[in-house]
Amino acid sequence: MLLIKTEFQRKIYDKDMQVYNKDTMCYKTWNDIIISLPKKTVSWCCKTDLTAQQIKETTFDLETLNTNGLDFLFNHPILQKRKNDLATGVRCPDCHICWESEDRSGESHRTLYTNHSLKFDYDTPATFIELELTNKCNMACVYCHPPLSSRWQKELKERHPDTEDEIFHKVMELFTEYYNTKLKTQKNINISLLGGEPFFTDHMYIFLEYLSKFYIRPKQEVTVTITTGMAFPTKKFAKFIELVERTPSIKYIMQLSGEAIGKRSELIRWGLNFETWNNNLDMFLTESERLRNLIIGFGCAHNALSLPYFKDYLVYINNKLAEHEYKSDVWFLINYVEDPQYLSISMLDTHHADAVTEQIEYMENEMTNLYKKDEYITMLRSLRNQILNANVTPEMKQNASEEFKMLEDRRKVSYKSQFPHFDEIVK
Repeated sequence: MLLIKTEFQRKIYDKDMQVYNKDTMCYKTWNDIIISLPKKTVSWCCKTDLTAQQIKETTFDLETLNTNGLDFLFNHPILQKRKNDLATGVRCPDCHICWESEDRSGESHRTLYTNHSLKFDYDTPATFIELELTNKCNMACVYCHPPLSSRWQKELKERHPDTEDEIFHKVMELFTEYYNTKLKTQKNINISLLGGEPFFTDHMYIFLEYLSKFYIRPKQEVTVTITTGMAFPTKKFAKFIELVERTPSIKYIMQLSGEAIGKRSELIRWGLNFETWNNNLDMFLTESERLRNLIIGFGCAHNALSLPYFKDYLVYINNKLAEHEYKSDVWFLINYVEDPQYLSISMLDTHHADAVTEQIEYMENEMTNLYKKDEYITMLRSLRNQILNANVTPEMKQNASEEFKMLEDRRKVSYKSQFPHFDEIVK
């Protein structure tokens, strides 16, 4: 494995970073690392699309981690090449999802996150560490797949092994090394815990115990974002709250996953009981008012089914905050579906851009205590542009028709019953 910087790389990534191309540079490639413990893979930025060969090269086992350590995760040849490409104006094939989005609408995940005034050098450390902890999950969301959901596995009769304890503890050892060598002087450190459903694995609680022992400098901010489908029992919640109470120097941001309400939510997030989701939201709001380091955030995976009705969800959230007399700011975390394509925003007819305009106006005028509201509205405007500029081919609609029919037949449901615009997607 080549892990030594070439003279060319040293030139491109000099400390002043005078040489780079703003049309291709991407903050996420430098700042993000995604480590999947069940799949034993590493990647950089959630929107990149690796080939089968690249996935093979970024898959690890215990021996790989023991031999190559942090270099395999943070200085992999595939990451080196991507940095070279993006810094010199080359549209790296790994990032084709963003290039295609930019060609359609002028905007993408890359443009949403990259501030072109930022400077990068080759050794800029990744400060956003995303850990997929488990594939245990009691839901089979329409845009998810078996490697990240045990319920999907059961439905499709596939088996994907869950996280091995020895892999988990080795990654925790490497994370500790990385924290002590690269992160301890960083002002902001962001850790994201995903599943499956993180609340269904002991590894989430063990990781938080690890983190509780780290020294956090004054004025240093360590944030842990936990993405949950909110379909877990109360006893799991109590154990988590006890850890939050013991670690007041860590900020916990909850990414409470949902983008629709009632039956629509249950069809999108198959296996969900929306009453359970609603009751768990009540628990989080109550505890957040008591614990100042517990931040409420919502992770809405905007998709072709849900987006036309997203205002209903915003009204529901606003009413829930009023019911609790909730005074703290809440977060809306940026997320939307691009893969699988038949659920992407680009499948929507152009008239649905009007619904997004209504959502923007409601958020601007009616939702008062939102953290970084402007950033979320910028994303909604980007989604509106994607709708207006989409080029939906007959082949895309045919694929959507086939995929949804398989889902409906297997789950014995009708999407048209809850989503009046459904025929627009598939015909």
